[in-house]
Amino acid sequence: MMQLPHEMRDTMVEQLDEYLDALTGTPEAEMVAARLVELVSTVADEMKLDEADEILLKLESSGELDASLLEVLEEEFEGNHEFEFTGEEIVGLLEKVCDIEWTTKDDEDDDAEEEVDDDEDPDGFFDEMGGEPDDEDM
Repeated sequence: MMQLPHEMRDTMVEQLDEYLDALTGTPEAEMVAARLVELVSTVADEMKLDEADEILLKLESSGELDASLLEVLEEEFEGNHEFEFTGEEIVGLLEKVCDIEWTTKDDEDDDAEEEVDDDEDPDGFFDEMGGEPDDEDM
């Protein structure tokens, strides 16, 4: 599972909706797949994600894909005749295919707090002793 910021998801949905609105007629699966792959890279760069330069490889790995992300997306779009080309549906498919979990700022803050707690007892001494020392014990 790969964790990406929820803000990235919102940006991609919005930009895909704008892209789809500008198209005339029914979108072609390969065009939409190519746009999505390009958009993932672009938005990751814009958001200055740590893994931005390797995000496509990481997504392929996260989803345990047998082919490139582009090829898998094309197959998914072409194979589902009831698929609705909306930003929300397209990003939802990406989420499913690549096993993505979208995190909020609160989730990131919780992770940071857990790391701080670990730093207070780096060797796990108090875990072995049954908890943190009370202020009264000191």
